[in-house]
Amino acid sequence: MPVIAELITQPSEQDLTDLNKTYEGNIEWLQAVLEGPDLMVGGRFNDRLVAAFVLRDEESCWRLEKLQVREITRRRGVARQTLHSAQKTLKLERPILVDLSAHLELLKLFESQGFVATDSKAVLQWQG
Repeated sequence: MPVIAELITQPSEQDLTDLNKTYEGNIEWLQAVLEGPDLMVGGRFNDRLVAAFVLRDEESCWRLEKLQVREITRRRGVARQTLHSAQKTLKLERPILVDLSAHLELLKLFESQGFVATDSKAVLQWQG
């Protein structure tokens, strides 16, 4: 199941449907992300978005938030492939931070993608 990451700047109707399913109907925040300085990254498989996350613009770094995989495709490596593809294809000049204090079960996933612990063991950083 090869998943390719891409920036989502002008989602199609199908993309919006897919994002609505991925975030289980909770996408009222999406328009603000698309209109602001933050980035929406989607993981696409067979022309459908099956995963997504937000990179919040914090001037000196990006903060990865809202990583979500569509329920029907979970437990198949979709998050791992989306992160890996994003790291390879997106040309981000600043480090990416992710705070996993509320999701410690994701530590191994992010560590396997080259993220390393900062001062806090639950805050990881990736420098491209």
